[in-house]
Amino acid sequence: MIKLIITLAVFCAIGALLAACGGGGSVGVVRPAPSNNGSSSTIDGIVAQNYPQSWGVELAIYKHGALVYQKGYGLRDRGLPEEFEGPNFWGIEQTDQLFHLPRGRLAPDGNTEFDLASVSKEFTGGAILLLQQDGKLSVNDTLAKYFPTFPHGHAITLLYLLQHRSGLVDYTNFGTPPDFTSAYNAFMASGQTNYQPIVDELATFPLLFSPGTQFSYSNSNYLLLGMIVAKVSGEPLGAFLQSRIFSPLVMTQTHQGYPSSPVTDLALGYHEDGVTIFRSWQPNLQWLAGPGGLTSTVGDIEKWDEAVRQPGIFSQASLTQMFTPSTISVSYGSYADGWFISTLDGHRYIWHDGFVGGFQTMNAMFPDDGLDIIILTNTGSGPDPYYIIPNIFPMALAL
Repeated sequence: MIKLIITLAVFCAIGALLAACGGGGSVGVVRPAPSNNGSSSTIDGIVAQNYPQSWGVELAIYKHGALVYQKGYGLRDRGLPEEFEGPNFWGIEQTDQLFHLPRGRLAPDGNTEFDLASVSKEFTGGAILLLQQDGKLSVNDTLAKYFPTFPHGHAITLLYLLQHRSGLVDYTNFGTPPDFTSAYNAFMASGQTNYQPIVDELATFPLLFSPGTQFSYSNSNYLLLGMIVAKVSGEPLGAFLQSRIFSPLVMTQTHQGYPSSPVTDLALGYHEDGVTIFRSWQPNLQWLAGPGGLTSTVGDIEKWDEAVRQPGIFSQASLTQMFTPSTISVSYGSYADGWFISTLDGHRYIWHDGFVGGFQTMNAMFPDDGLDIIILTNTGSGPDPYYIIPNIFPMALAL
C-alpha cells in the first residue's frame, strides 16, 4: 500500500489519530497484513467481508471502456452526531462546513467525489510527460536546472523523481525528524501558495542513498515535480492539469483540491480505533498538490484510464515512457512514471493505490484484457483496496 504518510508524534498522543491523519513511517513502503478476504464468491460478498463497518465504497469495473459493474456500498456520510479524535493538526475548514453540506446517513454513488490520495501521482507524472512532449523539459533534466542551489541537485534527474529513486526524505513527516512542521506553518502563512519552505527544509536533510541506486517511496518527489510543472508552464499545477488533462478528457468532477461551490455529493473520511468510529480531520489538499491532492469520481478516473491506453493527448512516445518501469524492482512490481508495473495471475497489471486522512483508493488497469477496476473508499481503517483486487479480478474477467 502506498500512503501519503504523516507522522504526528508531537500532536498524536493517541495512536488512532495517526490513522486519521495518515500516520506511519515517513519513508518507504509499509503494507499491513491483509484481511482474510479470499472466501467470498461474489463481488458484493468481497466488499462486505472487507468493509464490514458500512465504510463508504464506490466500485466500478470497465471492459474496453464500457461500464460492466458499478455499485456504491455503505455510507459516504455517516451523519450526526459525530466525533473527531484529537486536534485538527491541519488547521483548515472541514468540507461539510466549507460547502454547507446536508448531513445524514448517505450512500455513495457514481457521482461521489473522494480524495484520491496517491492515485494523484499518475496525473502529476502525466503532466511532466506532456511538458516533455511540448519540448519544454526532459525527464533527463536534473533537479539543479529548476532548483540551482539544492544539494546534490546535479545528481537527481526528473526520472529519478518520477520513479522514487532520488533518495529524498518524505516531506509529509511531522513531529520527529525529518520534521516539516515549520515548513507547513510557513506554507499556511503564505496563504497556501508558497511551497519554497518545503524545498528549503528538504535541503537540510541528507539523502537516504546515492540517487538512482535504490527505490524509496517519497512524496517529496512528486511535490517537486508539481512545482516544476508550475515553473515550466507558468501556471499552478492544478490549472495545468485542468487545461491539459481534465478539460480535454471532460473530467468535470476532477479537481486539484475541491471544486467551487455548490458541492453536494462528497465523501467524508472516517477511521476507527477498534471501538469507536471517528470522523477523520480533512487533510490539506493544497499542501499535498503533486503527490496526493486530487479529488475525483470512478467515472472520471475511467476517462483517464482510457486516455493512457492509446495515443491522444499523449503521444505514443510519452505513453511508452509513462509505462517503462525502473530497473529496480520490489516485491509488488517496479515503479514507472506514476504507476506500478506488475503482473497478476499472468496478466499485465498497472496500478496505483493511495491512503490519506480517512480515504483509501485504487486504480487498477489490466491493459491486455481491456479491464479497469476502480475502488474509492472513505475509510482509514479498512484494508487497502490493493488487497481485494486479486479476488475481484477473476470475477471481473468473467463479466
